[in-house]
Amino acid sequence: MNKASRVGVVAKFVTFTDAPAGVARQIRALSEEWVAGKDLPEMGFTLGGLDKLADDEVRCVVARDTDGTVHGVTSFLPVYENGAVVGWTLGFMRRRDDGVPGVNEFLIASAALRFQEEGAAFVSLSGALLARLDRGEQTGTVDRLDLSSRALKPAYGFRSLLAFKAKFQPEYRPLYMSYQHATALPAIGTALTRAYLPHLGTARAACLKSMAVQDGSLRCVAP
Repeated sequence: MNKASRVGVVAKFVTFTDAPAGVARQIRALSEEWVAGKDLPEMGFTLGGLDKLADDEVRCVVARDTDGTVHGVTSFLPVYENGAVVGWTLGFMRRRDDGVPGVNEFLIASAALRFQEEGAAFVSLSGALLARLDRGEQTGTVDRLDLSSRALKPAYGFRSLLAFKAKFQPEYRPLYMSYQHATALPAIGTALTRAYLPHLGTARAACLKSMAVQDGSLRCVAP
């Protein structure tokens, strides 16, 4: 935040539909640039995408410099309890490749302070599914789900996302999944992949599995 102040970058809170045309255009460009750098299309399910910004209840935090250049943008979705907003959860997160270093950290910190001032009970950094905090416990057969994580790692680093969120010293709350037998885990892994990438073709999915088995040593070139 000190670095941002020195270089003249400030955090602005907007809704995407009401954002100035130039800001909205740059947000779209940032998202397209980010997707173009991935081997797979933009993910869905629990990860925020550009389409989810159209909801006026979603708040965007934009980092702009004195020239009006957008260096990064994050979005936060409201969390309700008994019909009232009690907190906010991180959704969309994009930055310019040549932007100010640490812009995502700056935006999240700025949002946390703003929401604290507004009386929010918490700010969630959202989940980092298919990544696990090492608490030294025995995990057993559920390790097979790591295949899905390793398969998607070349395009989406769940573990690196978890490491990024660790910078904010969050309170970790594990997510649990119950299943009847370990034989169901391969199908569960496939279902998770399909949930995040519903338009993934059969050939591409098979190639991802190959990458997983080889621990990412094969490059997927299937359409």
